[in-house]
Amino acid sequence: MTTEPRGLHAPFSAAVLRAIPMGALLVGDDGRVVAANPQFSEVCGLHGVDTATGAPADPIADAVARLLPERDAAALRSLRGQFVRKAEIRLRDGRTLRRSRQPIDAGEQHLGVLWLVEDVTEQRRYEADLHRHIDTLGELARDRAEFAARTSHELRTPLATVLTFCELLSDPATGALGEVQREYLDTIRRAATRMQDMADGLLHRYAEAASGAPPSFAPLAPGPLLARLVHDITPWATRDGVFVALDLPGGEPPPLTADADQLERALTALLDNAVKFTPAGGTVTVTARPSEGSDDGDRPPGWRITVADSGIGIPKEFQEEVFTEFVRAPNARRGAYPGTGLGLSVVRDAVRLHSGTVTVHSDEGHGTGVEVWLPLGGPPGSGPA
Repeated sequence: MTTEPRGLHAPFSAAVLRAIPMGALLVGDDGRVVAANPQFSEVCGLHGVDTATGAPADPIADAVARLLPERDAAALRSLRGQFVRKAEIRLRDGRTLRRSRQPIDAGEQHLGVLWLVEDVTEQRRYEADLHRHIDTLGELARDRAEFAARTSHELRTPLATVLTFCELLSDPATGALGEVQREYLDTIRRAATRMQDMADGLLHRYAEAASGAPPSFAPLAPGPLLARLVHDITPWATRDGVFVALDLPGGEPPPLTADADQLERALTALLDNAVKFTPAGGTVTVTARPSEGSDDGDRPPGWRITVADSGIGIPKEFQEEVFTEFVRAPNARRGAYPGTGLGLSVVRDAVRLHSGTVTVHSDEGHGTGVEVWLPLGGPPGSGPA
């Protein structure tokens, strides 16, 4: 005949444990079972082992120990022992159980121990499969980036040769060209330029991903960088009849903490897009200003850089989607504007890297303004230690 354990109300404890979805065993301080739910026997495989109220707990510990590898079984001496509170154990049959041990005390009096056991085999298998898939996807992404960067790099050399010979053939010193010949040469030049732009886009997009190099943050003055980029793009814009204006603050504004390569790549993509999608007679205006932090502290001091054009604009329903790789607005595709749909994704990634924001203000047929805000101190952890 079993005796009721001291200090714990067995019927009430049994009712509580039955409501717990995982296996539960309550052992009194005298080493006897106070209560156990059916899930405990099922999870631990305790067929034929007495888990009734008042039964000794040691046979249960022995039965559980037989399920464990030898190195773990030796550590399971008693269900009353001083074990860590939580652990996962691997059974001989390949299952994984998560068990926790919680002492039950009433003031300074120790009444017993509550054991909770849960079969997490499928959860661990799912997590292992997920990690394998993530690793596989990471390898595929790196392979894709390396292939795209290598391919675009290889394309640029012959395209540069084609464009060079186009310039040589159009030089009067090589002899006059007929009207038809000049039309053919212009067609070749336009096609080669388009292919070069696409190769440059792919190269810029994937070169850093392929290299795996971490970002390098350092103080950077946005004004001189923007002045150089505007200077570089002005000949192309002038040839297409587009006027480019630059508006910078006076004095010595504070510098950014930024990755110079990433930021230059993003601003170049914004300028390229603005000039490319602006027809002859249009304008592109680049404005940069340091900005104060918000009163509520949500936004620290930073720089606000805006590239606005009077071009074809972006339809409202595409103003978020165009930041996705290879996505181009319908009016850009209809107008046969060259491009890969990577420019704004480069901007998005660079802005995220710097913990900034990018916003589009546009109306189809009435130009586009892209505003980039970047915090002065860069992303968390990028400043001086």
